[in-house]
Amino acid sequence: WRSGGTQRLAKMVEPRDEDADAALAASAAGLALHAVVLDDFKSYSGRVVAEFNSRGIIAIVGPNGAGKSCLVEGICFALGLDLRSMRAQNLKALVNRTGRDDGVACAVSCVFRARSGAGALCVQRRAIAPADGPARSEFRVQSCSCGSFGWGVEHDQLPWPCDQCEVRVARRSELKALLLRELQLDVDRPDTFVVQQSACASIAQQTPLELLCFIEDFARTAHLRRGVEAEAATVGRLRASLAALGASLSRACAERTRRSPALDAAEELEACRLRLEAAKGAHLRLEIHHLSRAAARHEQAKAALHTALEAARGALQASRAREKEAAEA
Repeated sequence: WRSGGTQRLAKMVEPRDEDADAALAASAAGLALHAVVLDDFKSYSGRVVAEFNSRGIIAIVGPNGAGKSCLVEGICFALGLDLRSMRAQNLKALVNRTGRDDGVACAVSCVFRARSGAGALCVQRRAIAPADGPARSEFRVQSCSCGSFGWGVEHDQLPWPCDQCEVRVARRSELKALLLRELQLDVDRPDTFVVQQSACASIAQQTPLELLCFIEDFARTAHLRRGVEAEAATVGRLRASLAALGASLSRACAERTRRSPALDAAEELEACRLRLEAAKGAHLRLEIHHLSRAAARHEQAKAALHTALEAARGALQASRAREKEAAEA
């Protein structure tokens, strides 16, 4: 931590859990919280910068009143959460006026940076709360993808990470859509990414199953569980189908065993029928052969008879001719 004036600071501890670091490094390269800049926000007087340089688990520890909860509330404030998440009745209660009478504004900026590659996002919410007028807040956003990330405590453009990309004023609805798209955070459902101290007691009283569902919703892994449950249901249906198919196959085998003698007799009858058909075919071919030979002999006799008839007719004609000649003579 680097302070711009506060006397009460928490201590940031960064455990070197190599397994956690490796798991986070292997995760999808998205935007991760890089730093929080608080200006006169609640217990923080002046500018306080908290940098989160570790990719592992970050623990913030300190005595009561050191500002641990205030840091989380500042993040909630910057992301546009309701004032109830900051234990405040109105915007004026968020402004630190310590040692000054002219303190009328506070601001909290959250800087997100890509885990790998270029890309940064800065979200700032500023509360303007004059003592003699109504309070209001405004959001400003800078989305950087040009790669000229130059953020640091000594950076001239603090808290904005880039001096090239535009800083624009945004409505809360625009901020909500941006956070949902870039960070998968639904600011209308803060219970999915932040746990308030007031909710710890009720969470501790949950059953193991309720606690598991709560953690899954918080870690955004409920869809994975639903996917596993759907796959398990599919596997169950497939197993039931296989069991039904096995039962049908067993019944078919039992029925075949029961009908085996009849099936053998039917097969023998079918074999006899085939042999009979073969015999009939052989007999028919033999009959056709005999008829063909008889027809051939008949044709031969017919031809011989025709030849003899023609010869007799010729002899008769010759005999008549001779008789006629004798009569004329």
